[in-house]
Amino acid sequence: MSKKKKIIVLASMVALLVLTGCLNYFLNRPGSQQANADASVTYSDYFTASRNDRTTSRNETVMYYRSIIDGEATSAEAKANAEAELAALVAGADTEQRLETLIKSLGYSDCIVTVGNEKINVIVKSDSLDEKETAQLLDMVCTETGKSIGHIRVKSIDL
Repeated sequence: MSKKKKIIVLASMVALLVLTGCLNYFLNRPGSQQANADASVTYSDYFTASRNDRTTSRNETVMYYRSIIDGEATSAEAKANAEAELAALVAGADTEQRLETLIKSLGYSDCIVTVGNEKINVIVKSDSLDEKETAQLLDMVCTETGKSIGHIRVKSIDL
């Protein structure tokens, strides 16, 4: 890859990073809070914001791996590593979406699942989770992912 192309790619990535920061600031600043009828303050939908952040971060990571894969001066080993990481990222996204659909089928109004290299976090919209509900969620995640209970964290949030 020529020096000019590298500069263009780097400048584009910096511009996207700045844009993400600006969007994060404007969407999460104190003025974007809404007061409900009880005069207590609630923030914009946690689950939607989390999904948007996750999507933005994933898109930036995909762009980074694509630039490595498409780079003319990139070694074969670096391309293979980038392709493997990209495949793992896509598989994680698929697992997150599948788990979120299954969890919603249990009757939860919303949830967010994040799949990392070692840990899986599940956050459901609920007043609280009793032992039976927690066990049901853990069993579902274990069955779908093959991970042990020690690698899964389940939490409820009532917004």
